[in-house]
Amino acid sequence: MAVYQSSFLNYQAIVRDLPKALERKAAEPIVARDIERFTAAAASVQSVDALFEDDRTYEFAVKAYGMDELLFARALVRRVVSEGTGKDSYAGKLSDSRYLELAGAFQVTDTGVAPPVFQASALTVSQRYRDNLSAIGKAVATGVDSRILDYRVEMDKVQSFDAFLANDEVLAFTLEAFGLDDQTFQLGAVRKVVSDEIAARNAGGSGAYISGLDKIGITDAEGTYKFGQFFNALMASGSEAGREAVIVSYRMEAPKLGERLTKNADDDVTAFYTGISNIKTAADLATNWDVMSVGLRAFDLGHLVGKEKAIVAALKGDARALQLTNAKDRENFAAFKKVFAFEADGNPTVAPLVKDAEKTVQAYIRQVLEVDIGNEDNNVRLALNFQRRAADIKSPYDILADEALAAVVRTAFGIPAESATANVEAQARLITSQVNMEDFQDPEKVDKLIRRFLLLADVEAGANSPLLTLFYGDAQSGIAEDLLQARQALVR
Repeated sequence: MAVYQSSFLNYQAIVRDLPKALERKAAEPIVARDIERFTAAAASVQSVDALFEDDRTYEFAVKAYGMDELLFARALVRRVVSEGTGKDSYAGKLSDSRYLELAGAFQVTDTGVAPPVFQASALTVSQRYRDNLSAIGKAVATGVDSRILDYRVEMDKVQSFDAFLANDEVLAFTLEAFGLDDQTFQLGAVRKVVSDEIAARNAGGSGAYISGLDKIGITDAEGTYKFGQFFNALMASGSEAGREAVIVSYRMEAPKLGERLTKNADDDVTAFYTGISNIKTAADLATNWDVMSVGLRAFDLGHLVGKEKAIVAALKGDARALQLTNAKDRENFAAFKKVFAFEADGNPTVAPLVKDAEKTVQAYIRQVLEVDIGNEDNNVRLALNFQRRAADIKSPYDILADEALAAVVRTAFGIPAESATANVEAQARLITSQVNMEDFQDPEKVDKLIRRFLLLADVEAGANSPLLTLFYGDAQSGIAEDLLQARQALVR
């Protein structure tokens, strides 16, 4: 009598080396061809309309998230994709979590077009900024002497106050000497505040309060005090004593930069997100210091302050606008340009509609593997599906919303299939009485539940033998010994 090839053993054979199984599936000619085509197409699809005009790309994405049954429900899928994943979105109101997975694979604005690249990458930039704050502080602290030397060299070139005020290096250094780091990203606006104040004083103003500080982001008493110190130092910088006073102040303030940035990180990131929404053209980026300060610092380019116009020209494709002699600076700017991407006319480059093509590809490979396995053993397909999605289960209704998940739970806990016709609340209570929802966040408990499902599914299948032979190991039953051992270990 032939040995029964159980679902339990089939599943164990696959999960024992799942990465290899996925790799082999991805290498199959048909699958590899579909992946290659999707990857190429996904980079150019930038709107919902374009997605639905490209049948093969649309079908690939829908299948990747296990929604094959929706291939011809285009109106429904369009709504899911177009409304995104917000709590008020169509997908967010549906109980089946697969709709949220599908919606989350795309990034769409209210106009049905993907957002600009810099908006789509905002989370990556803000996280990179946070991660880089400590390194920025250390770099400034260790480079104090070098920066002071640069300041002295630049000051030796200055022959008049106007020339002094027009020198980006000198102005930025003096601002930093008094803890006005954010203002270094808006040197043009600072110059106007200084010039207006000088004009007001020459006209007989009292000078008790410097006006226009709100335009450079200074709205509190501390910032006002610091700017007053900066202004006085600026006016005294024509003398050697005045310059030395600035240098002394810089030595005191520079080592505190990392601490200041970390302290203000939440406010800076919030301002960054607000500023991002206001950028419509490359020219807007040049004058938006909330975005520019976080963006440049995120890519170790904070020293490019005062070169906003050159930066924008370089982003629009002018290779000669920004001369970077340092290889690391060129590498960092290339990464910066990839995120803050603009066309030659200054309009932002639109991101691909598919948020993460590689993630969708991996989801597709997993789905194809599960479907192909299901053609031979549907219980194994159910088990693999459950393994992949268990962590998303937060309530019994997440299980009841998906028949594939519900089938595993019912079998694992001996819940009759007929219970599916009962009141939904009653079904939810029954499931809750059998399993703790928190268990689905524990991989070991999920694995135990899957093993229970597969072993009981094998029992239901009969394995060409009565149920009792499973416990006593009748040699005529054809059931493998390791299956018996696994079953006995599970029920102890």
